[in-house]
Amino acid sequence: MKHAIIYIPGLGDHRSHGQRSATWLWQLYGVRTEIVRMEWHVAVPFETKLSRLLTRIDDLHAAGYSVSLVGVSAGASTAVNAFARRQDIVNRVVCICGKLRNPETISSQTYLKNPAFAESMQLLPASLLGVADDTRRRILSIRPLADTSVPPQDTIIPGAVTKTIPTSGHVLSIAACITLYSFSVVRFIKS
Repeated sequence: MKHAIIYIPGLGDHRSHGQRSATWLWQLYGVRTEIVRMEWHVAVPFETKLSRLLTRIDDLHAAGYSVSLVGVSAGASTAVNAFARRQDIVNRVVCICGKLRNPETISSQTYLKNPAFAESMQLLPASLLGVADDTRRRILSIRPLADTSVPPQDTIIPGAVTKTIPTSGHVLSIAACITLYSFSVVRFIKS
């Protein structure tokens, strides 16, 4: 089976060159990878950005790929929102240091600078209601031991698979996940 992974970066997605290089190496595990940026800082409605992602999912599926999503930080909310709309197509979802709970703890400045992120977080509870408990087992949420940007308890989705890695800090933990722990990410996707 051909596997394609769509990687959705977080709020700094306009500076995702290192992430692009790291995920490109995942092809060594026999998967196709590509990055879909949400361009969080650009004032375009989230639904427009989500529609672009859903179209890409549909295109890869039509080309014969088993499509999975990897969402990082703010991108995790988008991955789950997309999964809720394409449960019949999306194989697996991996959320890395993803902000998935307690949207009220995000600063108003962050939302002001990244309006689509606010919209994604608002949509998330309804999206999760549409995903049955047994289907949530197709979601893996990876979190570090400690993270001041996204507290580990905010990465939990009830019913999803959770993995804790022995790191601390947001950027360092993301870097570890997409490099040192990338085999675990791809193994979950291909399982």
